Amino acid sequence: MISSIIWHIKMINNIKMLENKRLITRDDSVKNLSLRYLDKAKNNLVTMNILSELSNNKKARGMLNIPLDYQSDEWVVIAGYYAMYSAALALIAKRGYKSKNHSATILLLEEFFIKKNLLSIEDIDLLRNASFHKEELEKLSEARHKREIAQYSVTKQTTKEIAETIKKDAYDFVSKAELLIL
Repeated sequence: MISSIIWHIKMINNIKMLENKRLITRDDSVKNLSLRYLDKAKNNLVTMNILSELSNNKKARGMLNIPLDYQSDEWVVIAGYYAMYSAALALIAKRGYKSKNHSATILLLEEFFIKKNLLSIEDIDLLRNASFHKEELEKLSEARHKREIAQYSVTKQTTKEIAETIKKDAYDFVSKAELLIL
């Protein structure tokens, strides 16, 4: 009981700190944007998939006059990350928050979806359908890091490996978010 109260106080303080820094805003009008963010996440998954397939499809590369040495893996990682991030925005919008900061978004996810004993009955009902585990939220944070490596790295093999990993993570994360939203 006492530990629950302490966690609740910490959650409120973290959220107030983010609001004071204007990294997040409480706005009930964004609740109706949750599905739009989810659609954006799905569109990013499609873009990620198109870019991934483009690397391996010689016919499409030829039709589009794409140079043989062109690699789309960097943009596969970026699109995968933004699919996950848009899904995260959908989740916090469902709670009535909007965010302009990636780290703040992740913190809100941790506050609302990991610390189960702090959620309302409505939230617990959502979690019964699908549960976010800390590892899955870490995948979002890890995806951001991988996106940065892929975007700024010039090592093609590293970027290709990251692209393959993030594709699976992005599909998994967006699917979990969709279960919580719908």
